[in-house]
Amino acid sequence: MRLGKIDEKIFSEIIYPHLGKVHEEVLVKPQNGVDTGAIDLGNGKVMVVKSDPVFIVPQFGFKKAAWFAVHILASDVMTSGIPPRYALIDLNLPPKITEEQFKEMWIGIHEALEEIDVMVVGGHTGVYEGTDFPMVGGFTMIGIGDKEKLGMPSKVKVGDDVIITKGPAIEATALLVNLYPEYFRKKLSKEIFEEAYNMYWKMSCWKDGLIASQIGIHLMHDATEGGVWNALDEVARVTNKGITIYEDKLFINRAVKEVTALVNIDPWASISEGTMIIITDKGEKVVESLRKEGIEAELVGKVTEGEGVTLVKKDLSRVKIERPTEDPFWRVFFELAKKAS
Repeated sequence: MRLGKIDEKIFSEIIYPHLGKVHEEVLVKPQNGVDTGAIDLGNGKVMVVKSDPVFIVPQFGFKKAAWFAVHILASDVMTSGIPPRYALIDLNLPPKITEEQFKEMWIGIHEALEEIDVMVVGGHTGVYEGTDFPMVGGFTMIGIGDKEKLGMPSKVKVGDDVIITKGPAIEATALLVNLYPEYFRKKLSKEIFEEAYNMYWKMSCWKDGLIASQIGIHLMHDATEGGVWNALDEVARVTNKGITIYEDKLFINRAVKEVTALVNIDPWASISEGTMIIITDKGEKVVESLRKEGIEAELVGKVTEGEGVTLVKKDLSRVKIERPTEDPFWRVFFELAKKAS
C-alpha cells in the first residue's frame, strides 16, 4: 500500500462495507469527500464527530505546531456546519521528547482549543518506544448542534452556488516556506517571503465554516491532499452531481503564485488546508459575510446536472478537470529535504 491516505478503491471495497453494526440514527456514515460523521440525537439535535492523527512538526516550534494540529481537526469538524465543542486526545509520545517540550506543546493545544471554545474531556498520554514525530497519537472532536444546520451530500441541489475561500495551495506554500525558510528567503523578495511565511496562520478554515454556517450551507469540504481540484471532484462524486467552475472567477494569492511557480507545482492540485469549498443556495450573502471578516472568498461556480468538474475558460471553451493522481507538494517537500540535509 502507498504512503498517505488510502485510495478510494480500498476505502470502498474494504472499509465502507464493514463498519460494524449499522445503526439507523447515523445520518452521515464514513464517505469519501465528507469530513465528519453525524448522529441524530433526536429533538432536532445532531452530534458530529471526526478523528485525525495528532500532527506535531517540531521544526515549527511545539506551540506553533500544536496550533496547526488543533486547527486541522477543527476545520474538518466545521465542514459539517456544526462547530466543535469537545475533544479527546491520545498522545503516544517518542522517548526523545523532553518535559519542557511537552509542556510547550500541551499549553499550545490548550490555548488553541480555548480560542475556538473546545474543551478536552478525555484521552490518554504516554511515552513509548517506536513512536516519532510528526504522528504522535489520535485526536477526536465532537460538536452538537441543530440538525437543520448540518451539511450533507443529500442537501446539495442543482443550481447551488460554489464558493472557494482563500484560493489554492495555502498549506503547500505555508509548509514549504516554514520548513525551509533559508531556501525561500534567498529566492523571494522580503515582502513576498514574509507573506508566504505568515500564511501559516491561514491554514485553518474553522472560521470560514463558522461564518458560512451562520448564513446557511448545504455541504462544505476543505481542500486538503490534491488541493482544490481534488476537493471539488470529491464533492461532485459524493453528491452525484456536476460542478461547473468559471476561470474568470478563480483567484490566487500573490505569494502562493510566486512560491508554486518557483518550485514548479500546480497550485490547484496542491494540498491546501485553510481553503474551504462551500456549497450553498445563499452564495452572495455568504461571500459578503466572509469578506467582512477579512476572509478572501469568491463565488466561482454552480452545481449542475451530470458528473465531474468542468472548467469554463475565459474564451468560453470547456475543459474537464481530472482528479489529480498525486499531490505535487510531496515531490518538492522531499526534494528540499534532501537539499537541507
